[in-house]
Amino acid sequence: MRNEDTPITNIMVPDPITVDISQGLGDARRALSSERFHHLPVLDGKKLVGMISITDLLKLSLDELDSDTDAFLDRNFSISDVMQSHLITISYRATIEEAAQLLSAGGFHALPVIDHDGNLQGLLTSTDLINYLLERSPEPSAPASMLERMTVLERVLKAAELYLLSGLAETEHTRLEQAITAARRQHA
Repeated sequence: MRNEDTPITNIMVPDPITVDISQGLGDARRALSSERFHHLPVLDGKKLVGMISITDLLKLSLDELDSDTDAFLDRNFSISDVMQSHLITISYRATIEEAAQLLSAGGFHALPVIDHDGNLQGLLTSTDLINYLLERSPEPSAPASMLERMTVLERVLKAAELYLLSGLAETEHTRLEQAITAARRQHA
């Protein structure tokens, strides 16, 4: 099986932290600020109805975030006011290649993974995809063939494209540097 044919279920986050549409926006802010993720699927029961990202909260131009902020958010906004409801989703039966094509189209860097009924099955981010590609990059002990070098450089290019489109410069920067280092080792 080629790497690109690998099912996304192998690399997605299977049970992402979510928020219900009936919860307060302060709950969403606390979840996003207390965990190491940037996207929060919004559910209505089991159905995916939207996504909230840290960027969505930053658009509210809040200067200081504390418990008073949560009360302010809950009084003035609802989750449905802030969430993105026009989502690009991907089937849990999709492959890595299909996910990479969607993520590389730009404008977002997280794909909710859904079943045929629209129920959330997981979350796949550009970071998950880059990590997968980096883990699959071979580190040969002998000099690599031209084809192997080209394959590694192609992976670096894909990682760089995802980096530029992701908006997660700090996190993706480290992964991009790792990919470049691995490619340089193979090229030497």
